Amino acid sequence: MSVKGLIVGAAFSITAAVLCTFVFGVVVSSSFIMAGSSIMYIGVFLQVIVPFLVVFSIAGAQFKRIDQVSEGVKWLISIIMAFIVVTYAGSLGSLTTHVIVWGDKLENLAVGDIVAWGFIYGFLLLPLAAPVSRWLIFLLMDCCKYFEDSKEEDI
Repeated sequence: MSVKGLIVGAAFSITAAVLCTFVFGVVVSSSFIMAGSSIMYIGVFLQVIVPFLVVFSIAGAQFKRIDQVSEGVKWLISIIMAFIVVTYAGSLGSLTTHVIVWGDKLENLAVGDIVAWGFIYGFLLLPLAAPVSRWLIFLLMDCCKYFEDSKEEDI
């Protein structure tokens, strides 16, 4: 387990969360004729930051092991990571964001339905999320290799 990889994974996850939030916001805003407000960007960021921090920090810490496995196993890791991120963002992340942004209690929401739909989103968006997750893992591995091989003076 690499502490440098853990730190690089955490920094990478914050960058990836900001980038994914921006891309999602542009897609939603352009498809609904600028319907997205700034609160939407904050909400999407809050939904994805926790699972990104968890999965990319773990992947960064274990990057030497991930880098040595076959492509099939890397795709399996990507699929699992994508499912975790989308399911968390669609269920617990959505509920947490609702409480943080709007300050409402959860008694006015159908919490069971939101959690169930989070799992449905996890499966339905897997064909889109898995390749993105694979690409992000590829970028993370490159970042970890760069910082692992570098010296203190190079950074």
